[in-house]
Amino acid sequence: MRGRLLLGGILFMGVAAAGCATAPPVTGPSTRDSAPAAEDGYRKSAPTAPIVSKGPKKRVAVVKFQDKSAYGRGRLGGAIQDILTTELARSGRFIMVTRQDLDLLLDEQDLARSGTIKAGTGPKSGEVLGVNAIVTGVVSQFGVKQKSATYLLGASKTQTAEATVDVRVVDAVTGRIIYAESGTGVHETSSTEVLGIGGRTGYDETMEGKAFRAAVSKFIDNLIAKMASMEWTGKIASVEGGEVTVNAGRKTGLVVGDRLRVYGEGREVIDPDTKISLGRRQGADKGEIEIVDFFGED
Repeated sequence: MRGRLLLGGILFMGVAAAGCATAPPVTGPSTRDSAPAAEDGYRKSAPTAPIVSKGPKKRVAVVKFQDKSAYGRGRLGGAIQDILTTELARSGRFIMVTRQDLDLLLDEQDLARSGTIKAGTGPKSGEVLGVNAIVTGVVSQFGVKQKSATYLLGASKTQTAEATVDVRVVDAVTGRIIYAESGTGVHETSSTEVLGIGGRTGYDETMEGKAFRAAVSKFIDNLIAKMASMEWTGKIASVEGGEVTVNAGRKTGLVVGDRLRVYGEGREVIDPDTKISLGRRQGADKGEIEIVDFFGED
C-alpha cells in the first residue's frame, strides 16, 4: 500500500529521520469512528457485547500450545493451535499467519517451539512475525474415562473425554498479556450391545478434537472481541520521494482515502530488576499519511 505525505517536506524528513530501518509504527485509520478498546487485564467467561473492531484487521499468529497433560505425548498442543487458527480465520476479523509460515519463522529465529512465549520476548517475537497479537497457552489437562456395565442380556460402555485449555493473548507491540482465560470441554460417546447385537466401541480418537472444540467454545467469543478491540498498528516499509509504503493493504481493510497516523519508534523500557523488556513507549507524533494506491498481494 502506498500513502501520500500530507504535511509536505517537514513530515517527510521526520519520517525519514525515524528511519525506515527502524520501521516507525503507523496507526489508524484516523478518519473512522471506532469503539474504545476493552480494558486490559484478565477475564473469565462472561456474556460478551457485540464485537466491534477497532481499525483495520489485525494480523494474528497462534503458536503451538504447551502440552502439560500426561496423555498426548506433546501432540495435543498442535491440535489446539489448529482449532484456534481455524476459528479465528472463520470469524473474518483477522489476517492469520499460516502454520507453515509460522513454523519456518520460528525455526529461523530459534524461538521456543513448545508453544510458550518466554518472558520479555513478546515484542521481539511480534517483530519477527509481523503481527499485532500472538495467541499462546497451555493444554493443562486432558483425559479419557471409560465406564462399562454388564446386564443380563447385554452390556454398555461410555467413554468421556475432558480437556482444559488455558489461553493467553500477547500484544506483540508492548509484550503485555492483554487477555487470559480457561475453558473446559467434555465430549461423551456410548455404545450398547444386546444379545451380541450392537456396537462395540474401541477408543475414538475424534473425541480429542471434540473435547478441545468444546473447551475452545467457552472462550472463543471473548478472545475474538478482545483482539478485535485492540489498536491496530502497521509499519512503514519504505519512503521514496513523496510516497510512503506501509506493510498493509486491501486485505487489512484499508481503502483509498484512509488517513493513518505516523509515530516514531519509542524508547524501549527495561525492567530494572529482571532486565526484561517491557515493550516500547509510543514515539513522537510525526503526522499523517493518506492512502492513494495499493500494490502487491495485500
